[in-house]
Amino acid sequence: MFRDTAGGFYAKALGGGQVNPATGDFVFGVTEGYLIERGEVTLAVRGANLVGNGIAILSAIDAVAGDFERLEGICGKDGQGVPVGNGSPTLRIARMTVGGTGSAGG
Repeated sequence: MFRDTAGGFYAKALGGGQVNPATGDFVFGVTEGYLIERGEVTLAVRGANLVGNGIAILSAIDAVAGDFERLEGICGKDGQGVPVGNGSPTLRIARMTVGGTGSAGG
């Protein structure tokens, strides 16, 4: 999938975030992310956020890898938590808003 991507952003690991359940609008922090340049994963990027709308993002998926992975965790706030699980294969999303502060190299 990377070789077929001329330029983009690879969000390898996500951190905290929030979703408006009424609209599907979301923002998630990226704890590990990289630039994709000429089909190769290159510079590490820090401080990135993914912003979008769930339905729009689903409509923009243009490639799906065969590497499904499931993770367990806790979701909550103010000392309240509930066990959750989530999973997905690697997805290529043709259009998405990515914001951040710059590369880890400078």
